[in-house]
Amino acid sequence: MNIDSRKVKLTDFMKALGQEHPVAADGNLRIYNAPYSADKEPTLVINIETNLWRDTKSGAYGGIYDLAYEMIGTCNRSELNTYIAGEMSALQKISMRQEPEQSKPKMRL
Repeated sequence: MNIDSRKVKLTDFMKALGQEHPVAADGNLRIYNAPYSADKEPTLVINIETNLWRDTKSGAYGGIYDLAYEMIGTCNRSELNTYIAGEMSALQKISMRQEPEQSKPKMRL
């Protein structure tokens, strides 16, 4: 999958990581369970306007590359891109499998 990681919405990335919906929302902020944390507490806050995130417990923050770094622990841009693309690819495959079922014409007898 050819993807520009810088253009990925963090909320879509969270869906790819298995969190379809935020735990809470407040205006432009969406709160998720931190996927990189052992206790998975709801400390990850995404600003949907700026597409940036911050962890209220650890203080970590940034864009998608910073979030991917928290997940896999590497600063190598190529590895980060591969990780992000892989997660987004899995999300794309799931949505592609669901769409044909919804668009199938119904048989009438």
